[in-house]
Amino acid sequence: MSYDVKTAGLWVEGVGTSVMWLALLLRAPCAVRSPQQRGLWIAVAAAAVTMTLKRHFLVASVDRDFHIYQAYVLATHLCGVLSAIIVMDFVLVTTDRAQREWLHLGSGLAVVCLIILGARSNPGMNVQQSHGVGSDVFWLIVIGIHEAGNILCIAVCLRHWRKGGKSPLRTTMGLFGLGSCLAALSWAGSVLQLVSGAFWVAPVLPFVMGVFCFSRAAVIAAPAFSAARRAHRDARDFWRLWGLWRDLVSAVPWVALAPPRPRLLELLLPRGPWSLLVYRQVIEIRDAILVLRDYASPDPPFPGPDPKVPSDPSAAYAAEMARWLAAARRAKNRGQGPRTRVVGLSALGGHDLVHETAFLVRVADAYCRAAPGGGADPSAHRFPTAIR
Repeated sequence: MSYDVKTAGLWVEGVGTSVMWLALLLRAPCAVRSPQQRGLWIAVAAAAVTMTLKRHFLVASVDRDFHIYQAYVLATHLCGVLSAIIVMDFVLVTTDRAQREWLHLGSGLAVVCLIILGARSNPGMNVQQSHGVGSDVFWLIVIGIHEAGNILCIAVCLRHWRKGGKSPLRTTMGLFGLGSCLAALSWAGSVLQLVSGAFWVAPVLPFVMGVFCFSRAAVIAAPAFSAARRAHRDARDFWRLWGLWRDLVSAVPWVALAPPRPRLLELLLPRGPWSLLVYRQVIEIRDAILVLRDYASPDPPFPGPDPKVPSDPSAAYAAEMARWLAAARRAKNRGQGPRTRVVGLSALGGHDLVHETAFLVRVADAYCRAAPGGGADPSAHRFPTAIR
């Protein structure tokens, strides 16, 4: 039974290590360009290297020669200590503290002590393999550095998590703090083994470290998830605005930077980032509205409430603007000249680009739903299922 538990734990740890490497490769280009992300990326990379070096098949490939095995074990532990030191340095940089010099001095002395002790003793890959006073001191230094880094990270992450509100930063700090808690729990189990010989803890530790790897991978990949969510939102807004945008710029072609292409082609082979395409749509729709307001009739073209539109004022205003735009576009396309009484169709739908885009999306949806000649396919505002 214990063998099955140990095998399952090692499998979870291996999957977590692989996921952490995948997240590191995914974020490597951004980490190279961003000094703010580089320290965290290097710290997680060092942890990933340490977890990889601890894999049993790699340890088994070097344990035939004592000196090679001893150097391999020492390099593995030094890599883990380096990860903890980088994490502490990263935390001290973000909190603007002046103790970084003391950290560098103390960590340098600790690394020298570990090299000397590791060369004179045989600490092994885990606490169970520790033999002699030198190995015990080696492990106490290693565990002390890791626990100090974890406690510092937990304190800083907890403070930022409480102040973060509902934001991506709060989620990231929570995940990072969770990983530090799991690592601290793992090293506490190692201390328990070292002091009391409670070897029953050993089968549980791979599960803990596997979840630790998943949490670190989530921290590294969080910006990528946010970028993917923004890209999806921009693509969806572009798709929903396309029908209104196409009809308005076809009625007022001089406001368009370039003639519209087929919608699916615009989405799959965009002429720039989707966020810029949405910005262009909003600007060109607004320019077209400024022209078409001269062609709109002062009297409502479709009096009476629309049963398809919700009762809140913003939705009603969006539906009213959609009806005015449909009537003004048809009037211009029929060759009717500008009117003397101008309809106020240039009112903004919000105080910034985000709110303005959201309002125009509602106008576009109402425009596509308009029964009497909205000019677009009523189902055209639906985002493709394959792209959702």
